[in-house]
Amino acid sequence: MPSDQPVATGVSSEEIVSKLKNLGVDHVICIPDSYQKTLIARLTDDPDISFMIACTEDEAIGINAGLYIGGKNPVLVIQNNGIFASINTIKAIPLDAKIPTLMFVGQFQRDPMLPIEESKSRAVRMVEPTLETWGVPYYRIETPEDIGNIELGYKLAHDTLGPVAIIIGAPTI
Repeated sequence: MPSDQPVATGVSSEEIVSKLKNLGVDHVICIPDSYQKTLIARLTDDPDISFMIACTEDEAIGINAGLYIGGKNPVLVIQNNGIFASINTIKAIPLDAKIPTLMFVGQFQRDPMLPIEESKSRAVRMVEPTLETWGVPYYRIETPEDIGNIELGYKLAHDTLGPVAIIIGAPTI
């Protein structure tokens, strides 16, 4: 039976940007995502983080790799459908070439009142099983209390030289 309280609540874009800066992130490559629109707006105006928009998730992953190889510290902002669109590139670059790739993944079409597993949207329900199939670790950000998962995901991506997803469960605020 559905609860009258949301399962997921928005996390402050200010807090996310603060965490990114504390981790030394200097570039964000984005495929626009309505779930993260306040984060994207905040990053667009930030003088300390270079913000760029890519045409596809594949392109964003390639840019991320080039920046990392060039000594920069990038992350990605994409939506759930982008995971499906770019799985071959995730396999080839972050997994096989061992490039740290931290991906903020917005759960487009998720009803924050329902657990992910009960979503009507196949894209919402299938992101985590898809990541698990490919051995891509992920952390959820369902509430402001989960903000520490950003640092955990970042460290894991850099320690393992691979991809890690931070799944954003409700629109950022």
